[in-house]
Order: sequence, then structure tokens, then C-alpha cells
Amino acid sequence: MSLEQAAAALLVKNDQLKREIEHLRSLVSLLQENQMLTSRTHSSSDSTLTDLTGKFPLLPPGGSLGFNNYILFAFKKKINYSFSGHPRLLGEIAYQLDRRILSYVFQAHQRLYGFILLNIPQRIVEVSTHPLTGHMDEAYRLYLSNRFTDLMESLGKLGYKLALHAPFCEFIVNSYGILKERPRKGSSQWAEYNNPDFLIKMIENIAPRRLQKDMLLVLSCLCYLSTKDKKPLLAW
Repeated sequence: MSLEQAAAALLVKNDQLKREIEHLRSLVSLLQENQMLTSRTHSSSDSTLTDLTGKFPLLPPGGSLGFNNYILFAFKKKINYSFSGHPRLLGEIAYQLDRRILSYVFQAHQRLYGFILLNIPQRIVEVSTHPLTGHMDEAYRLYLSNRFTDLMESLGKLGYKLALHAPFCEFIVNSYGILKERPRKGSSQWAEYNNPDFLIKMIENIAPRRLQKDMLLVLSCLCYLSTKDKKPLLAW
């Protein structure tokens, strides 16, 4: 690579880092704006956060301004229930993406209990190791590792970042839950729930404004996986 090419590549990388820094600054700003809500969320049952489904940890005194803590306070905007899409669809979309990633990497494994996105490398080692002899199948480990790496590279082109969006999806699922009743295949509701345009409008109407960008990115990743595994967007 010539010096000119190296300089151009560094400029592109620098621009990307600047955008990510601005995104992080907005997260910190939001956290600071909502710091006053901390004490109320500990004791008040009518705070804005109780409009959500599920429980989640609060920012500990002196705790770091990590992503999970930002997400906790990002929900000061109440959910708009006037839209026909059920809020649990937000959690379902996030849940489906997590499951589809795991199913793609570990395609030969039906049971994925205890598997989460952030422990995929450890799980790859685990499933590649014989439970009795302790012998590791290096070829199988490499095969799974390559599937994981290739998928992360593909999703990365859409803006997906494992360290950021794995906890984001977990929080969305814990906050909204997932669909209690699955629509009958072929029904009008099933068609709606598997229509990207409908889901985009649902996100724009229901998700808090500052979370919409990442929710739409999650949906984009799910659309990509749907074309890759040739299954409906919401596959059960």
C-alpha cells in the first residue's frame, strides 16, 4: 500500500471514529439529562420507566457511564400505544435477531439454552470439545469460528457492532417482552408482522426517538438474515 493509499484509509477511519464519538457523546448527554430520575426509579411505581415491561438494573452510585446504563435512562419518552403495532414487537424483533445469529453460527445444534451473543467464542470452544475425553475438534472449532466471523463482518457492513447491539437487544427484550401469541401463518396479522415497511413504521411510532436508529439497524440485520436463511422475518 502506498503512502497516499494509507493516508486515505486513515482519513476514512478517522471520519468513522468521529461519528462514533459523536454517537457516544449523545448517549452520555442523554444519561446526564436523566440522572435526576435515578432515585425515583428505585421507589416510584409511576415513573416513566414503569410503562415498560420487565425489570432492569439501575445506575449504581459512582458507576460507569456504560451502554447498559445509558439504555436504562433512554426510555423517558412514553410508548405511543395509538399505533396498531403491538409494543412487544420491538422485543420480538430484537429476540429474533439474537436467535437467528446463534442459529446461523451453531446450525447443527437445536438446543441453544444458555447461549448468548457475547459468549459465542466460549460456546464455540465448548461445543467443539468432547464432553468425556476433553479432546477438541480443531476443524469444527475453526468452521464455527469462520461462520461467526463472516457473519459479523456482513452485519458490520450494516452498522452492527456486537459489543453495542448485543446488550441493546437484551435490554429491548427485557423491557418490552416478546409476543405472547404468535400470529397464525398466512393470516393478515402474520403478513403484517413480516412486512418490513410495517415494522419500520411501528418502530418509528412506538420506539423512543433516541432508540429508533439502533432499532431500525436491528431490523435491517434481521432482514439480511431472513434473506440469508430464506425464512420469514419473524420465524418460529
